[in-house]
Amino acid sequence: MKQLAKWFFLLFGALIFIGAAVYFCGWLLSLRAGESVLIPETAALSATAETEVGEPVLGTLRFDLPLSRSVQAAEVRPGDGAVLAGAVRIERGAWKFTRQGWNVVFDLRALRAGEIAPGTVLLELSGKTPETVERKIPGFSAKLAASVPNGELKLADAIAIEKPPPWGWIAAGAVFGLAVLALVIRLILNRRVPEPPLWERTQKAIGQLKTGLASGDVRPEQGYIRLTDLVRSYLEERYGIPVSTRTTPEFLADVNGPDSPLPKEERPFLREFLEAADRVKFAALAPDPELLSAALEKAAALVEATRPVDEGRKGGGK
Repeated sequence: MKQLAKWFFLLFGALIFIGAAVYFCGWLLSLRAGESVLIPETAALSATAETEVGEPVLGTLRFDLPLSRSVQAAEVRPGDGAVLAGAVRIERGAWKFTRQGWNVVFDLRALRAGEIAPGTVLLELSGKTPETVERKIPGFSAKLAASVPNGELKLADAIAIEKPPPWGWIAAGAVFGLAVLALVIRLILNRRVPEPPLWERTQKAIGQLKTGLASGDVRPEQGYIRLTDLVRSYLEERYGIPVSTRTTPEFLADVNGPDSPLPKEERPFLREFLEAADRVKFAALAPDPELLSAALEKAAALVEATRPVDEGRKGGGK
């Protein structure tokens, strides 16, 4: 099935390509042969001796043009006593390799009985030398209707005058719509949820670690390592202590120094926990689950104790 569809699309594309190539060749030949036009001097009308006032009279002007030329616009000027009903229609006719057929079609209606004066058709033709060509619309005769059904006169229909689109209002509406859309997007972007503070993010991570240990998704030795990283990262960001470039003894010396910002009551836990974590990490000792559980609780208490005063605490950290 896929192979059949592939060949179908290849054949379809080849036909389109061949058609386009033939048309292009005809266009080139018509360009080289010149831009002569063959347009009858007079349009054909469907009016007869029985044409009544208000009855539509079809007018048609059929002609050929080289492919390199086309009809850009057509204007019909009815003679005295007639009116143009509807718009002028420009239709393509038969294609003849180097030439293209065209039909200019229009409707006339007599406004009065008697002889209707001839009119004109103006054609605007494109090409190397654009030009306007004038052709005649023959006059015709019209008569009053012999009887009026239902007491209504059969007169020319009202002509619908097409108003040009209000491009100015359309453009203004488009600009206003884009401005409103930009404002809405800006408001949405400005309403981004701010990132939670450090202490809140750390407490959430500790809670997730507790859940992972309880479900068995995180092994105790992994728990020690993760909790160590959490505590070190928290203290580094909270107090600016360069944890990543310090060993555990160096780090403990920093937090136990006279200039340490860490509360003194939290320092014993930190020493005990980090030394136990190093034994698990480097000495490959079996972790103590109870000690790890207590460390999780004390780590949460450490974060709470060092939470900034301006974020809801009444004492503790700076």
